[in-house]
Amino acid sequence: MKLLLHDYSGHAFTAQLGRALACRGIEVVYASFEGFETPKGRVAGMTDDPASFRAVQVSISGKFDKDNLLKRHRQQLEYARRIRELVLAERPDVVLSANAPIEVQEHVMVACRLLGAAFVFWVQDIHAEAIERIIGKANGVLGWLVGAYYRGKEARLLRNSDAVVVIAEAFREVLAGPRWGLDVADMVVIENWANIADMPVASRDNAWVRQNMREGRRVVYSGTLARKHNPDLLLELARQLDADVYLFAQGSGADIVRDTAAAEGLDNVIVRPWVSVDDLPSMLAGADIVVAIIEAEAGVFSVPSKVLSYLAAGKPILASIPLENLAAVNMMREGAGLVAAPGDKAALIRHGHTLLEQPELRARMGQAGRAYAEKAFDIEAIAARFEHILRRAARSSKLETVPVEAGETISDLGIGERV
Repeated sequence: MKLLLHDYSGHAFTAQLGRALACRGIEVVYASFEGFETPKGRVAGMTDDPASFRAVQVSISGKFDKDNLLKRHRQQLEYARRIRELVLAERPDVVLSANAPIEVQEHVMVACRLLGAAFVFWVQDIHAEAIERIIGKANGVLGWLVGAYYRGKEARLLRNSDAVVVIAEAFREVLAGPRWGLDVADMVVIENWANIADMPVASRDNAWVRQNMREGRRVVYSGTLARKHNPDLLLELARQLDADVYLFAQGSGADIVRDTAAAEGLDNVIVRPWVSVDDLPSMLAGADIVVAIIEAEAGVFSVPSKVLSYLAAGKPILASIPLENLAAVNMMREGAGLVAAPGDKAALIRHGHTLLEQPELRARMGQAGRAYAEKAFDIEAIAARFEHILRRAARSSKLETVPVEAGETISDLGIGERV
């Protein structure tokens, strides 16, 4: 079987899955968006890759603009055309596609339909719900209308997929509910994970830390800081806690934190770029507390992958996350951190003080997180589950080969946009 594993973002755990599937005898092409700015995993080829694994980074004509929504939409469509061309050129038996905007997923599905390949939708976010909440913060009516439009498109993709993998049981509950009305009986839940092999537990006083971090107590946030994150929470931690607050991030959110800290004279805020996957374990080892934040409107629809890296690093987590979010549920169940509801700054600050003043509690929580990661992030077991899903999808694909005439649209094929 030939698999094209498409991860729009290019995460460490998806690249690890691709290599693990290649070790199981599958020919794997791992494709990701080169221009999408986010902390990347090992998305390029490595000298010790399995012979049947090949990494491809897909590019577009200009620098990707996350903040300009109209330009971003145009660039996503350009990327959609590029990834569709790659699928058509590679002619896989199955495509497993994750983290992509809805328009990108539509183009990938069309390519699968043209080839008669199976399409497996790996649902990392319920995009229509997130879009409705984000736009609805500024304009409730517009948020509802845009959300309804994208809900129709996303539901059509899910119904037409040969298999659907979701990352939390709560996703199935939402998709089965009255707003979506989907049959979720065959949707499979596989929770995300972090690459334990890439996350050895390092000493707090390591060479990287000595070169890049100051002495003293350290609170660390690492990863994306986007619309579903409130940067003021990091500033409030710096205002209220006797510790250095490190932000390893890039983009407009990081700029807001840097500029506000400078204006207020908060000299305990240090903003640095993302660190490489090689330096991440050493950087996280230097933290006394690691921070995760998600706004209330994200609800169950966004499970922050940084939490998984934090668990693997064996660090106590200070979180402002909806209590029903899978990351919060796992964290509280395993005793790996303290969670405050979004908007409850007082609880977040109180938890921060508790963790800073109780080193024994920090040690217990860090050990509990690492123990959970070692138990739950078994890549061999995870790859075996994915292989079963992929082989079953390949045998029973709904996407029979469809001839397409020049100028025909995706809606002509029952999906949505222009081919």
